[in-house]
Formats: sequence, structure tokens, C-alpha cells
Amino acid sequence: MGNGTLPRQARTAPPAETSDAPRATGEAARATGETLRATGEAPQAERGKTMRLLRTARGDVIRAEVADSFLRRFRGLMLRRALPADGGLLLAPCASIHMCFMRFAIDAVYLDDDCRILKIAPHLLPWLGLSCCRGAWGCLELPAGAAARLGLAVGERLSADA
Repeated sequence: MGNGTLPRQARTAPPAETSDAPRATGEAARATGETLRATGEAPQAERGKTMRLLRTARGDVIRAEVADSFLRRFRGLMLRRALPADGGLLLAPCASIHMCFMRFAIDAVYLDDDCRILKIAPHLLPWLGLSCCRGAWGCLELPAGAAARLGLAVGERLSADA
């Protein structure tokens, strides 16, 4: 990966701020949050949340909230009621997930550092699901059935809209 935990395309994207949160300082913040914020912007992003637009090979857009800090990854989707139909949660770095304290089923899409799909774990059930993917850079959590609806396939590369 070369530059910390960022996918290659995120390291080369032009900078653009997507939230009202103060700009992060320090090497760790620049290596994760600042660069991830640079790759895409979703309308109506909640205060303090970083959003990223991902485009599939078919041209469909996924509005992904980015969980790139320990606390955001730890919380993930626990105790949330649902995900929007065109939305998801991108956990980075992440190579495994659990479904404890989840209220709804999800599809887990594991990505490498170039946003290429390594594995798709469809319809993980709340409280019962567990999934991992060796070598994954991140995991994109989508509403159950979204991976099939979007036509996602292993080997496909998601692109970030700048």
C-alpha cells in the first residue's frame, strides 16, 4: 500500500472538504481522514461525517459514509435502524466484521487498496453474521441485496467520484 492505509486512488485525488468539522492536524489525521475526504462528496452529509461517492462499473453511485477512526469503525452500524438504499458504510482499514448489536441484514463487500472487490458476503444476518477476508484494505457495508442489485462482482473496481 505504500502510504499508510489509503487506497491508491484516494492518495491521488484533489483535496476537497466535505464536512463542517475542523480540519484535522497531525500526521495520522492527514494520512487517513484528510485524504479520504478528498475523494468524494455526498449531499447533505451530517456534521462531522465524512462521505465518499463510489461508482460501480455500471455507473451506479453508492454514497458511503467513511469510518476511518477507531471509534467510528468500532461503532459501525451497531444500533442503527437502517441504511439508505443508495448508501453504505466504508470501514477502513478493515478485514473482518461481526453482526453483534445489528438490527438489519447487510451485504459486506471487501476491497483491496485499489478499491477492487476481493469478496462479497451477501445477506449477513443480524446477531449471527461474521465475515472476514484476508488481505482486504476495507469493507463496504451495504443494505442486504444491494450487491446483487448493483451487479457487483469479484474483481470489479469501484471508482471514487472527485
